[in-house]
Amino acid sequence: MKKIIFFLTLFIPLLLCAQEDNKYLVGAVPMVEGKVVFSSTLSLPGLSRDQVYESALAWCTDRLRQNENAENRIIYTEKESGVIVGQAEEFLVFSANAFALDRALISYRVTLTAQPGSCQLEISRIRYEYNVASKKTPEKYTAEEHISDKVALNKAQTKLVFGTAKFRRKTVDLVEAWQESMQQHFIRTGATVSVKPVTPPVIAVQPPQPVITEPVVEETPVVVPAITPAAVNPVAATGDLSGFRQVTPDKIPGNVIKMISEDWMLITAGDDAAFNMMTASCGGLGQLYGKPVAFCFINPARYTYQLMEKEDIYTLTFYTEAYRDVLQLAGTTSGRDGDKVKTSGLTPVTTPSGGKAFAEAWMVIECRKLIGQSFTLESIFDETVKERHMGQPFHKMYIGEIIGVWIK
Repeated sequence: MKKIIFFLTLFIPLLLCAQEDNKYLVGAVPMVEGKVVFSSTLSLPGLSRDQVYESALAWCTDRLRQNENAENRIIYTEKESGVIVGQAEEFLVFSANAFALDRALISYRVTLTAQPGSCQLEISRIRYEYNVASKKTPEKYTAEEHISDKVALNKAQTKLVFGTAKFRRKTVDLVEAWQESMQQHFIRTGATVSVKPVTPPVIAVQPPQPVITEPVVEETPVVVPAITPAAVNPVAATGDLSGFRQVTPDKIPGNVIKMISEDWMLITAGDDAAFNMMTASCGGLGQLYGKPVAFCFINPARYTYQLMEKEDIYTLTFYTEAYRDVLQLAGTTSGRDGDKVKTSGLTPVTTPSGGKAFAEAWMVIECRKLIGQSFTLESIFDETVKERHMGQPFHKMYIGEIIGVWIK
């Protein structure tokens, strides 16, 4: 009898775990056009789009701020189309005790679309950094390569695969927590609430990538600026920018000073025959005699300089923190010494005017050169900065008209 009881104590927890895992099996992680996208819609009869939008914005802003992580912020808002985009980052804790802490950092995009009588919640662009507390270089995964049915389920799709299972469970739970929080918020406001069946998101109305309301990314957190229907247009497939949405230059989101000085950007010059990118932490956006412009600075010793001199079109691209190591690589190696693009792992894309950019960016700004002006370091740098540029008495400033902006 004691043996029977012993085996039951081992078997029952496994049985209960298997039953609990049913909710995490096939269909728990929906895919839309090859990407993991969680989507649900609340039915809110009697509410206008503006009422839904204002209430959803207040709720989402408050929920993001509950986590004091600086990466949590509204990055884009567009009242005319009812779109709100937020950027979030938090820890998924798998286990914790006095001796060990097993957790992963998850970052993701939250998109709300307000409509008359309904509000859609979408969570996408999910990425993980694992063992961030114990490893110098964390392991990095995307949801597509770590929690999709193809990866996280066995061949028979009846069990979770060890290793990825905890990521899948915690991610599904996180999404459910967002859905429950939104539902409870509207209930507290007195709205009549019912949950509509989950359906794939309408890609045509999905908002751009991070905007900061600083965020965008949004901020105050960086929040992405609101875009009017006229300002958002899908980019033709021929432009090689599928997955991006075009916005007008005056709708560029975020705290530009932070985006460039702290988050960094890539300057990419050249054409199909030869192109190269370099990391930059100096530059800005503005207006020059009625034209929206961007300005950047390049040391003549950089390989990108000769490509910039040769071509009129170039791009400035911006990335989330998940690509910090890629930006570091692009800023410390030269395209003269090898294929830096291939080494970086970034995916080249071509803008409608022939500029080169990368699919992993959350924002692409395409520019046409207006002015190239050399200046001496003594004119603006202090002695400390000048010492780092010995042998290069001048840099060159490029001012380019912004002819295209695309945001995911």
